[in-house]
Amino acid sequence: MQELLLNSLIFLGSLLVLLFVRRLFFGFIKKSSHDYSVMLLRVIRLPSLFWAIVISLYLTIELSPTKLLKYSSVIEKVLISILILSITSFFSNLLPELLQVYISKANLKFPRTGIVFVIIKLIVFVLGIITVLSYLGIQVAHFITTLGIAGLAVSLALQGTLSNVFSGLNLIASRQIEVGDFVRLENGEEGYVEDITWMNTVIRRRDNNLVVVPNSRLVNSILINYRKPIPSMNITVSVAIPYSSDLEKVERLALEVAREVQKTVEGADPSFEPSARYSAFTELGITLNVTLKVLNPDSQFLIRHEFIKRLKRTYEREGIAFIQPSAQPFQSA
Repeated sequence: MQELLLNSLIFLGSLLVLLFVRRLFFGFIKKSSHDYSVMLLRVIRLPSLFWAIVISLYLTIELSPTKLLKYSSVIEKVLISILILSITSFFSNLLPELLQVYISKANLKFPRTGIVFVIIKLIVFVLGIITVLSYLGIQVAHFITTLGIAGLAVSLALQGTLSNVFSGLNLIASRQIEVGDFVRLENGEEGYVEDITWMNTVIRRRDNNLVVVPNSRLVNSILINYRKPIPSMNITVSVAIPYSSDLEKVERLALEVAREVQKTVEGADPSFEPSARYSAFTELGITLNVTLKVLNPDSQFLIRHEFIKRLKRTYEREGIAFIQPSAQPFQSA
């Protein structure tokens, strides 16, 4: 009876001291203005209580009279194993939280599914179990070998899926393509990046239809991102005119119309100075390339539309002829 009372006092005394230290630590964390404070409190609150109990039990065993000494070795191993597992649980929750904070700070647009966080937790738990087995004297070599073979088999079976997952991670981490970017694919498809998931990238075309591209194919293809490094872009409209035309006059009028479009049409860059350059002799005439600038990819079609209308009206008024429609007088570059 006296031994039980003494053990109880040791346990309660140790527990109270540890809970007091735990409370002081929480108070210090709450006063901290660091961004990680709230996250750390959320992750450590429950495991720290468990640690206090396990450490109190361990101290009770170590400081108890002789009757518990014959069980101390077994109980000690059990307590340390439980402590290792609780620490494993703590880190399995802490690492995804740290990753989530980093994602928020870096403004990365991660997919809504949490497969990466699940993988991190699984890896930490496997390492914790291996540590416990090793501490208990159990041979883990066969376990690790079996785990490696199983992992290899799974990776071979899910080769395509894993390729898309890691390609998606590469796309998100590199930030070369982000949600909202306007891109043109190698096959000519173009549109806005609607979503980047672990498996594929969804692109919304201008007709509001969706193009779903596997991430592995997107990573290995050539594409144009019209929002990188800046949203504005140059567009070129080609004009074909007969050899009999006055080239100086044709160029001057084209520049006047281009400047007017740049100054008056919404979506054009009013500070940009357009250019006109002759580029080639063809069978029917000479090609003139007029370069304009738009503030965003959406405006390129309206700018082309307005420039072509106004240039045709100006050329007709000035008596400048156009090549017959069969010769495709206007080409968009």
